[in-house]
Amino acid sequence: MAVRLIFFLLVLANLLLFAWTQGYLGEPDDSHEPQRLEQQLHPEKLRIVGPAPAVAPAPAVKRDDQACRVIDGLSLAEAEVLRTALEAAGGEARVSPIAEPPLHLVVINDLANKAAADNKAAELTRLGFEGHTVVALQDGRHEFVLGSFPSETAARAFLQNLASRGIKSARVDTREQPALKARVETRAATSKLLQQLPKLIAPFADATIGECAS
Repeated sequence: MAVRLIFFLLVLANLLLFAWTQGYLGEPDDSHEPQRLEQQLHPEKLRIVGPAPAVAPAPAVKRDDQACRVIDGLSLAEAEVLRTALEAAGGEARVSPIAEPPLHLVVINDLANKAAADNKAAELTRLGFEGHTVVALQDGRHEFVLGSFPSETAARAFLQNLASRGIKSARVDTREQPALKARVETRAATSKLLQQLPKLIAPFADATIGECAS
């Protein structure tokens, strides 16, 4: 009896397996590749698309023909006046102060008060030196300027001469000078600039026009 029961169970299991594989017990599993390939619509129409072509940059917009000129021979105040006039006329303008060369002074500047300055003046007179300038500084201090030179070499040569005469307290002091002159660089349409610039600089007697540096 047990053998017969096992036989029937095996037959039933085979029948169920057959029915499942044929789809009688529900939809078959579509996740396998053969079914996916069969369900593709028009696979022969598939094609590989390459990268999108690069977009060419927009052509640069050309500016009107521009001219550039430099105006020298101006004081700082004149340069500012000219800059305002050039901008009012539709141009671009920039003021550049021109640095003055430094001065190399030979000085005696360790004088705490006027009494010390008077004593130093008397000492210089005894040593035969009288070409000095006395400068009153803050807090009552005083300074003697014995000479002013455009180069440090010349100043030091003068200092050595003073030392040979017995003046030992002097020294060389290099000092920057404030800008007194300026230049104006301007840009505008060539026809407009060349026509208007001579008129705009006419009030400035020492103004000169030159080419801009490339």
